[in-house]
Amino acid sequence: MKTERRTRDILRLVAILLLALQPLALWAGGPAAQQRTLTVGFSSRVFPDVDQRDAQIAMEMWTKELARVMGVDFLPQTRIFQNTADLLGAVKRGELSFVTLPALEFLSIRDKAPMTPVIVNGNNSGHGRRYVLIVRKDSGVRSLSDLRNRSISLLSSNRHELSHIWLDVQLMKAGEQGHASYFRQVKEVASASQAIMGVFFKQSDAALVSRSSLETSTTLNPQIEKQLSVIAESRGLHGDVSCIPNMVDDKLKAVMKMRPCTCMKQRRANRYSPCFRRSRSYRSTPPIWTGRWNCSGSAIN
Repeated sequence: MKTERRTRDILRLVAILLLALQPLALWAGGPAAQQRTLTVGFSSRVFPDVDQRDAQIAMEMWTKELARVMGVDFLPQTRIFQNTADLLGAVKRGELSFVTLPALEFLSIRDKAPMTPVIVNGNNSGHGRRYVLIVRKDSGVRSLSDLRNRSISLLSSNRHELSHIWLDVQLMKAGEQGHASYFRQVKEVASASQAIMGVFFKQSDAALVSRSSLETSTTLNPQIEKQLSVIAESRGLHGDVSCIPNMVDDKLKAVMKMRPCTCMKQRRANRYSPCFRRSRSYRSTPPIWTGRWNCSGSAIN
């Protein structure tokens, strides 16, 4: 149960990417095409709550299914990048055929990265990109305003930047400057379970975690639901952006763009796990990227 829930978000992404790249079967043809290498790169931030070893296994599974869809023998490669600089360098060197990264990470390098966004996943379809502010039921805290000068546990800003932005937006709407000055103590913890148990054992007054992490912890320990309550929750925040580097072969690029990005039924995905759920995906268009808040602001407010 625990492993299944930990990999839920990753498996959803696998299903989406499989749909996006199915048209490669039309591109494959002839001996030359069989010798090609398709290298897919992912930012590690795409899997914020998943062990990187699990992420690697899931992506390898996806490349094998991709080979089946194409019906050819080619060398599929999957690379997971731990930092933005390494991912950007690989794109510039022409080492990647397809790239997926969080929306905010894409915006931070879009003027430097020679690649074009083709798919925007609306909210990763589940609760992994929804954040909840939790407190103890017996704490007397009923809203964010009750947490002034109290302590809070946050997940790493490196992997959960959207949660920090969402919290700051809520405080700014109330006339505050941001979480650094609003709380008496801000702790960045390594995992959602650590943040949740910190509130459970009264080591912290509040914590901001993903809805999916809270649900997993509640399943493993029903006492959490009895002792903790949610006082604020974000809507589904923008998920990930899939891009095609500009140096990719024009024929391959055309095939990858020809299929609509709207999610359709994916029966083979369900053979791998009942956890597959399709998120809303959109074809990327220039207006989406006119500004940072066009990408995330409407969902963060």
